[in-house]
Amino acid sequence: MARNIKKASPRPTLASNTSKPAKYRRRGNVLILIVAIVLGIIVLLVLFALGYVRLLGTGSEQKTAIEAAAIAAARDISNIVIDTDTFGFVGLSDSAPNGAATTAGDNFCTPVHSINTLIGTARIDYLIASQPGLDMPVWRQLASQDLSDAKDAATQLIAAINAAIQPGGSGKDKNGQKLTPYVSAEAAYKQNQIRMTGSSNYVNGSMKLSLGAIAGGTTTNVPVPQPLSADSTLNSTNTSNGYYKSYIDVPIADQDYVFAGIGSSIKLVDWKKWVPAVPGLPYQFPTILRAEAQQIVHNATAADQTIISVACAQPASVYDPRPAPGALTISFPDGMPNYDQVLSMPLDLYGNVLSDPSRDTSDFYDASPGDYPVSGGSQISPGTDWPITSDPLKLAASGCKLAVYDWIRRAGTRANIDSVVGMHYTPFLPQGPDVPWPPPPNVPAGNIPRGIVHIYKFDTDGIIDYEGREIKPAPWWVISDRQNLIECYDAITDGAKPFTVQPVPLTIVPPVTIPAGQVEFTPRYDMFIRFYSRKYGPPGGQHFGEPMDNDMVSCLDQDIPPEAMLKLDPDGLHGKATTSFRISDRGAKSKSPPLIGAGIGAIPTLMPQDDFAFKWALVSIGGPQVDSNPALYRKFYNGTGLRQTYMTNGSVTDIRFRRVVIGKDPVSTVVNLLGTVLPIQKQQGYVGQK
Repeated sequence: MARNIKKASPRPTLASNTSKPAKYRRRGNVLILIVAIVLGIIVLLVLFALGYVRLLGTGSEQKTAIEAAAIAAARDISNIVIDTDTFGFVGLSDSAPNGAATTAGDNFCTPVHSINTLIGTARIDYLIASQPGLDMPVWRQLASQDLSDAKDAATQLIAAINAAIQPGGSGKDKNGQKLTPYVSAEAAYKQNQIRMTGSSNYVNGSMKLSLGAIAGGTTTNVPVPQPLSADSTLNSTNTSNGYYKSYIDVPIADQDYVFAGIGSSIKLVDWKKWVPAVPGLPYQFPTILRAEAQQIVHNATAADQTIISVACAQPASVYDPRPAPGALTISFPDGMPNYDQVLSMPLDLYGNVLSDPSRDTSDFYDASPGDYPVSGGSQISPGTDWPITSDPLKLAASGCKLAVYDWIRRAGTRANIDSVVGMHYTPFLPQGPDVPWPPPPNVPAGNIPRGIVHIYKFDTDGIIDYEGREIKPAPWWVISDRQNLIECYDAITDGAKPFTVQPVPLTIVPPVTIPAGQVEFTPRYDMFIRFYSRKYGPPGGQHFGEPMDNDMVSCLDQDIPPEAMLKLDPDGLHGKATTSFRISDRGAKSKSPPLIGAGIGAIPTLMPQDDFAFKWALVSIGGPQVDSNPALYRKFYNGTGLRQTYMTNGSVTDIRFRRVVIGKDPVSTVVNLLGTVLPIQKQQGYVGQK
């Protein structure tokens, strides 16, 4: 029998029999919310950190980019050059004469002058002129004019650079290559900007380049004068490690000298110290390049950001040591004045003998076109640019001061001041024993003074080397195109004891030669000064004012035996000569001398009274003509490229004294008594052969 059995319900347990109170449910919700907030904060922090890191990376890379831009632009402006009417090619950097675009009219290259070197040269020249034992107001006037010209040239250069750094601007280097500082800066910036595609980009056209200065100055590469004791104005405020500081006035008396910010290498400088101009300076030339650019950084979670970055760079100058700045020669082809009016040392060139206004004053000439007299059509004409305004008489001494100044100026900033002073007080070396005259094939009739030339050159350390060598009247020297010649007749009236040599064959009118003539050596000396570096650049003619090639002085630069050259080491104020040696077609001239007769001479024994070679013309009644045969002259060499006188010394100036002689013969004497005006009576001139 079936039995229905009813199943009993299971007994409820405690867990299934209870529920959570409200407070527990709230706590759970809060916990979930906290976790969500923390996670959100973490995500935001991560995103911020990523953005910050990227921003730092962007700033760092942009800093690198703007610094690269500043350096690139500074490199370009360091090489920009301009052609000026006062110094030829000028730039922020010196350069040897090897630029393809710097050629002069003679096809040789010419140097580029740094504006700082020009200012430094004007300063040391003024300082030399102010030294005890010299005190040369004329030199100070010339140095002041050079400073004024340097400032004018620098102003032109800075204007050219300012134009070149603008968008679309450009300049040219010494080889004529186009330089675009703005393009270079942008290109350098873009090459160094952020590499993350789409993360940032340069704001096109935001690059801004400008020139200014650094407050407090920077170190230039222009050396201070040596020795330091010669300049008491120098200290740690205006110099650093033996070089001038920029944007600090370094005055001498009432002259101000401010150097531009140009160093020995291109380098970054503190942009926070950059100013458009340093207040309080008498003048300044802004050369510190400031570069500024904008970069947009794109953010995924925030607005784009614009970053502005700035960097400054100082341009550089390659200091040109000028291995061979050139020689000064003081020439006495007929012996030195050693009588009443004596010249015993260079300082005497400025003394009373050549400063007497009662004597004949100097005539100042230009040569053009081409070198006189070897260039076709060249002639001598009165010069219009006599530079010594304080002496309108053009005294002989002033001409000598001008000649020596030009030579010192060629040394640039390296001339040793004590050596320059000492050179002036060093006695001339003796000229040696007299020589038989006239020379072969004639039979000598007597002895006459030996000629001597005193040669002065700057060595690489700024010390002056001095040598005396024998010199003869020939070869004669050309006058450089658009450079100058000074003539002063009777510059010395009682310089040597007169004497007579006879019998001497004299050609009175070709082919008539009188064998029994006599030659009187008078006590009078005429002076001729040839300038080769008075004017630079295009106004300086086809050679741009570079020294003339001259084997007589350049051959002394190489393989010199120890006993051949005397080194003028500074010893105290005036220096002394020590025993320290070192191995190492044409036109007519416009003027005749204002003396007795016309100075026709008796060629070839006696040359006319003018310091050039002469020959008898086809019709001799008109007297002899200047001989333009180049073989008779020291002259400029032909060629291209690097000028020889960069590495070996050429002639900067020559101060030349010629002793006046008078030829006499029986025929001329008879004719003179008859009162004729024929040129045969006018045999006054200079010794032509020796």
